Amino acid sequence: MSLLSRFAAYAAKPALAGEWGVVTYEELAALVAKARASLAQLKLDRPTAFGLVGEHGPAATAWLLALAEAGHFVAPLSGNAAEHPAKLALINAQWIVVVEAKEWKLLPRVDEPSAHPLFAQLRAQGAAGLILFSSGTSGAPKAMVQDFGKLLASYESRHESDLAMLALLGFDHIGGLNTLFNALAAGSLLAVPVSRAPVDVAATIARHRVAILPASPTFLNLLLAAGVTGDLASLRVITYGTEPMPESLLARLKSAFPRVRFIQTFGTSETGITRTGSPDAGSTFLRFEDPALEWKVVVDELWLRSRTQIAGYLNASNDRFTADGWFRTGDKVEQGPDGTLRILGRMGEMINVGGEKLMPAEVESVVLGVPGVADCRVRGEPHPLTGQTVVVDVVTSASDQEALRAAIRSACRERLARHKIPTRVTFVASVSGERMKKKR
Repeated sequence: MSLLSRFAAYAAKPALAGEWGVVTYEELAALVAKARASLAQLKLDRPTAFGLVGEHGPAATAWLLALAEAGHFVAPLSGNAAEHPAKLALINAQWIVVVEAKEWKLLPRVDEPSAHPLFAQLRAQGAAGLILFSSGTSGAPKAMVQDFGKLLASYESRHESDLAMLALLGFDHIGGLNTLFNALAAGSLLAVPVSRAPVDVAATIARHRVAILPASPTFLNLLLAAGVTGDLASLRVITYGTEPMPESLLARLKSAFPRVRFIQTFGTSETGITRTGSPDAGSTFLRFEDPALEWKVVVDELWLRSRTQIAGYLNASNDRFTADGWFRTGDKVEQGPDGTLRILGRMGEMINVGGEKLMPAEVESVVLGVPGVADCRVRGEPHPLTGQTVVVDVVTSASDQEALRAAIRSACRERLARHKIPTRVTFVASVSGERMKKKR
């Protein structure tokens, strides 16, 4: 059953909650109908590219579903239209929909549709298109084009649930859309915080009795540091992904949330979010449990092939896709028993110390387990003899930094091979911005 067809059955159940109040599924369906009517007034005679500018909310959700239903191409973009001239030009958006809460305005942009072969391919198939952009931290953002109908169809097996979820990842991010579509398919409430600051997230969880929190390890570490765990008694499930989870952080999280089930997720913008399982609750290994996904490991790199794979990039080479459909993720993995694996980090993050290689996450897990360390980031620095050396930036509120530096070095000597031990420990105000850059 499609998402839209489920709304009638869910009717009076709350669908979305945020600064605008609470919107029911019946009210959301009415907003979709209103967006559908606005589309009809445009008298479009062919599939058209739209920029949908805003954040998670009723109007944004209504337009996203209306455009998919009508077979158009849509690029969700956070913030405001003035921030995205290059992206709007790249997709040749003919119309911009600017949304806020329950309202919107339509802005014409250009007259001619895009002639890009990927758009032509979807038009020929009668398929709607979803365009997502990469973060652009390693160059210009890549525009990824996906068959929107196939992506939405992957949620049709979701069963009804009354467990409220929280929208933490962005409206323009595959993880944020995955949370939205999962909630809508299940008839759940999706609560949207006023910001992603831990105090605002905690307040939203408490206000709406949120049971499921999708988050990154970096954010969960910030949540612990903010000291707001007492407001999160309603949580039953925390899913984490987008970056490796340090074992020491997972142990601290399980101690802080003894009643919460932790589930590691995995996905890429190129292949979609996939269902996974873990050997046990405290394990950072995972097992793929999705019949729509194939995987293999080639020279320690994870390769994926899925039914929800993108058609390709608008503005970049598709050489990360093989001729037979495999996507080279760029993730370095360690294989475990019984078909399990652990994500160690991006292949490009690898540090090479005199020919001995390591991943930052290996060292970060040890450092995060040292009392007094609030957060850390491990990186490689050039070294005249060994090529690179290991450096760790540490966030702490400890008054005696020299004692903490000694404790960090002692813990690393006890648990790590010699080439993995940091040669320099520096103290910084924050590393969260730098760690976010490492995410996909």
